[in-house]
Amino acid sequence: MSDATEDTTRGQMMIVDMLPELTEEWIRDATQNEHLEWARGMLEFYEPGAIHEMEEWGITLQIVSSDTARCISVFDHGYPMHMLQMLITTFEAAGLTLEIAPYTVLRPYVAPEKEEDVGAEDPQNSVRQAYAMEVV
Repeated sequence: MSDATEDTTRGQMMIVDMLPELTEEWIRDATQNEHLEWARGMLEFYEPGAIHEMEEWGITLQIVSSDTARCISVFDHGYPMHMLQMLITTFEAAGLTLEIAPYTVLRPYVAPEKEEDVGAEDPQNSVRQAYAMEVV
């Protein structure tokens, strides 16, 4: 294996290692029926190869099949990483697959400019409110 391939593989494995552990409360939230139905419905809605952009979460998924999605990118920030762990938990509870390594690219997070962020909540502090999925 080349050095570049080893670095890429190592970097991808780090994403899984970087994901936070969920509390029992977060696991209960992630495995609610409405979230399981959302995951199943999303995979049934899209054709294989389609992209599902979750901009507010900093996550991009690609649909592989009616029971598998692939995370193709996530921002390197606590909130998107937390939400990715929530998605993994939802998919597992629904009997679906969410592929991470070696497909996910860790995207650098750049904080928004102060003037653009006026009145916005810190996403790190609003995890509970934001965990509501929508089917597009």
